[in-house]
Amino acid sequence: MMNKAMYKILKRISQSSQVEIAGVYFDFVEDEKVDINNNYIVYSLETNKPRYEYEYSKSVYQVAVYSKDLTTALEIQKDIGKYFSSLKEKIDNIEICGCNIDSETHTKNEDDFYQAISIINILYKY
Repeated sequence: MMNKAMYKILKRISQSSQVEIAGVYFDFVEDEKVDINNNYIVYSLETNKPRYEYEYSKSVYQVAVYSKDLTTALEIQKDIGKYFSSLKEKIDNIEICGCNIDSETHTKNEDDFYQAISIINILYKY
């Protein structure tokens, strides 16, 4: 359920972004579907730890922005960080109690494609 909520949050961010984002994907994008001239957000679940007799849970997600342009990738990463740092809302049956950005980094891969990565911790009640 948290994966679905995460998709909705990232989709909302992509729709309100100043930069056009071609898609939001869970786990990976198949290489043949990637147009390197577009921007993408790919997220994956790193860990999930139930807390307090399973009423609360903490999930850690890796969110990666892929772009041909480093400035664009960093701008989208900044938008994601700002959104999550103040996020407290109920999505479907999940109440997000708080988030923090653990780390942010960026790299350039062999195809001259930039990847800006954020690690996001989310505490939620279900």
